[in-house]
Amino acid sequence: MSVVTLNDIIGATYEVREAAPQSTLRNTALLLIDVQQLASPEHLAEQAKAAGLPSQEVDTALEDYAQRFYAAVENCKTLLDCARHANVPCIHIRIEALSGNARDTGPAHRRLGWCYPPGSKETKFLSGMEPKEGEVVISKTVSGAFTATNLDAVLRHMGIAWLLVAGFMADECVEATVRVALDLGYTTLVANDASTAYEQAAHQHTMAKYKSWGLLRQTDELVKMLLDLRQLEDQTIC
Repeated sequence: MSVVTLNDIIGATYEVREAAPQSTLRNTALLLIDVQQLASPEHLAEQAKAAGLPSQEVDTALEDYAQRFYAAVENCKTLLDCARHANVPCIHIRIEALSGNARDTGPAHRRLGWCYPPGSKETKFLSGMEPKEGEVVISKTVSGAFTATNLDAVLRHMGIAWLLVAGFMADECVEATVRVALDLGYTTLVANDASTAYEQAAHQHTMAKYKSWGLLRQTDELVKMLLDLRQLEDQTIC
């Protein structure tokens, strides 16, 4: 028998007083957050070693993160492929400045040294996660994808009401985006196994909150949702 957690208790206090709008292929979008080189263990290793940390110790310290990161990337790829198959819009978010000198970078990122002009290697999407022609790409220089971008306007113009969210980091840019998405009225689901955090405990803590809110799904659940929507659409057309 499982032990009742505080998140279980909090979740039990919530009541569904108003149903979410019905999801369809036309009002659903896949939101992929920061699936780029900046988040990769290779980038972290390069930066740490350049700062003078012992090479072997850096590699050892990154082993767990690397395993979790690339497992999440594979699930991001699965969701991306499925969304494309279902003809669901794919919105790609990345950390990248708009100006050539990265002067438009947000203050918090500037203080971290995260100033990446267009074309910087850190802004490149990971292999297999590159946007296709016609897919929306939005650059940001802060944590949340809605902050200081036109994401909300783009989604509303597209008629989007449902967001399926995956990417990095669960407790940073993903959480910042999800909280604003909920405040703006989007029905939001987060792919547990298509995200992670630098520390596994941080990922688990963040996902436990999403679970208590009823927002947490696994990749295979979201794939089934997309395929079911596609099947329903096909039957309606017929």
